[in-house]
Amino acid sequence: MKRQIDALLAKDEKLLQFLIWLEQKSKSVEARYKPAAIRAFYQNLDLALALALARDLALDLALDRARALDQNPELRRSLQRLKDQLPNPEDKEVYKQWWQENGSTWTEQLRAVMIEHRNIGHDWQFTDAQEELLKQYYDANKLLVDCLNSDCYVSREARQEIEDTLLLPNAT
Repeated sequence: MKRQIDALLAKDEKLLQFLIWLEQKSKSVEARYKPAAIRAFYQNLDLALALALARDLALDLALDRARALDQNPELRRSLQRLKDQLPNPEDKEVYKQWWQENGSTWTEQLRAVMIEHRNIGHDWQFTDAQEELLKQYYDANKLLVDCLNSDCYVSREARQEIEDTLLLPNAT
């Protein structure tokens, strides 16, 4: 089952590069979770981020949170500069007009800051077919994890091998 799941993305170089990024990003984070769980988090975050950046007008709040949570002064300054560009969100007409004129450029600036300081927010520009394949790959891995967590018997060695290679490139 694991080999079949890994074969889903084996021929798509861009998707393999995405998995390599997932692996590198998950290794750069200290957390008490299993590496596969961290990789799954970043996969979901990156895909969700692409959607959210296109339509979320409440980024001001996200900037406040990010600034409060991070001790990196350069990142804090970059986020503050971006925040300072935003008009008052309570004046909805001004905000809407500003967003129509400047939103795309502002979003790209935010993306550049996120990539530089946190290595997230890459614009992978997946095709619809690639996005569907990634969704199938993720769902298949989730099914595999559900199977591992059920009453099915798998040796400890096999279970560990599967867990260690979930959401990794070239695991076949």
